[in-house]
Amino acid sequence: MQIVSIILEIILGIGYVIVGFMKFGAKEPVESFKQYGYSDGFRILVGIAEILGGIGMLIGIWSQLAGTLAGLWIVVIMLGALVTQIRAKSHANEVMLPVYFLVLALVVPVLNWIV
Repeated sequence: MQIVSIILEIILGIGYVIVGFMKFGAKEPVESFKQYGYSDGFRILVGIAEILGGIGMLIGIWSQLAGTLAGLWIVVIMLGALVTQIRAKSHANEVMLPVYFLVLALVVPVLNWIV
């Protein structure tokens, strides 16, 4: 099961670093955060949180504790994204996206400590 954890850590790590950096000015995240009523400062804060989660996931390849904490960190971020999507009454596919990533992020701590 360790190989599954490592693969998830690589995918989530690279993904969250990229998505986090996109919060610094890519058109779609800027527009989305405005649409949801969030400030530019909050968008930047979320971007930093995602980058840190991604880096933690990548460190988790070598450190079980870092991967576990990063997975839990990303779960918290995705809970916030899920609440935002529900409050905005988004379409089901938009609501499910944070759910998918929440579950994937939660699998890492489970594989690291339970299996």
